Amino acid sequence: MKTVSIVLVALLDTQVAAFAEGSIARKGAGSEGFSRQNGPASVGIGISANASDTLQKGSETSSSRSIGSNMPAPLVLVDAAGKVAGLYLPSTRTVEMRLQNTVIAAAVTNQLEVNTPYSTLGQQSGSTYRWTVQEQTWFLSTDCSGPPIPLATTGLRPVAYTQDLTTGAVTAYIGGTGNSTPRPANSVRQPSLGLGPLSGKCNQQTPFGGVIQGFDVEQTFVLSQRFVEPLTQR
Repeated sequence: MKTVSIVLVALLDTQVAAFAEGSIARKGAGSEGFSRQNGPASVGIGISANASDTLQKGSETSSSRSIGSNMPAPLVLVDAAGKVAGLYLPSTRTVEMRLQNTVIAAAVTNQLEVNTPYSTLGQQSGSTYRWTVQEQTWFLSTDCSGPPIPLATTGLRPVAYTQDLTTGAVTAYIGGTGNSTPRPANSVRQPSLGLGPLSGKCNQQTPFGGVIQGFDVEQTFVLSQRFVEPLTQR
């Protein structure tokens, strides 16, 4: 087998040499700097590299088009008047919005009614949304009255929300930009939706020994007035 391989290699070398001689003869003396050693080999390598680059670029372009075609465009929610509320993040059911020079994240839901179990008794919509409160809200008072305590839990400006269980209106209480300070938290209101009879219920209890890190309220916005429900995707 080794003898056969050596013979085949020798034959191939002979054919390559003959091809090179023929190419040089055809080119003639007008090709300055074109040597038998570097000419055909260099040209061959150049063609292969260009072809490889072309194929690679074409593959990358095709791949980019394929990936891009599967990527959904960013979603925004608009209110009943067509005004853009903000960028919608379905994974967290929140809307990132700018109110004056402040960016906050507010929660929305497909649930149409307040104070009902999320997935059993409450009527839902497949295409519209309303504002809601999906986290506990802490208060300085003992009965969940007055301004709540804004907390920095979203990575954006500190904010706390309340919802009127009769009208469904949601209000955002936005905290300051400095550092939090200890606040006595004497009551807590449960999220508006998802807890059935406990939805929106106020409890007198104190977390972590009665103190929670929070902020003063600097701005107040009634989301349900600024961006009128129902909200829809665009």
